[in-house]
Amino acid sequence: MVAKPGPDARTLRRLLGDALRYLLTGGLITLFYLGVYAGLLALGIHYIVAILCAQVVTISVAFPVYRRFVFGPGVSILRDFVRFLSVWVGGAIAGLIGTPLLVELLNWNPFLGQVASIVIVTTLNFIIHRFWTFAPRRDSVKPIDAADHT
Repeated sequence: MVAKPGPDARTLRRLLGDALRYLLTGGLITLFYLGVYAGLLALGIHYIVAILCAQVVTISVAFPVYRRFVFGPGVSILRDFVRFLSVWVGGAIAGLIGTPLLVELLNWNPFLGQVASIVIVTTLNFIIHRFWTFAPRRDSVKPIDAADHT
């Protein structure tokens, strides 16, 4: 008789699935963001202004995509958006601090500085989105049935 996986195994599989979807979806959104950012830099826009503009454009795409394809809806669209925006703004601020540090202090190219900042923020954002932004309501979480442990 094969034992069914316990809740820990199911939780791990779900978390790994979320992480994989986040990496794939986030990768596409990041490419979109970097395309907008690179386009603005190519137009001669200062890199800090380009970061801000690219962030505004990209968030309009990122929220519905993450909500639909990665995490699913949380409690309400408004609450999910407010939480998403607060996490996104935190990441944007990290980029607005990290990129100028790399550009001005280490003489990095602004595009590469922004890429490095994105890499640093990505893991933390996944954890926050997974367990806070799109967290399900407590009353919607199904309790574990004792029969599942047999």
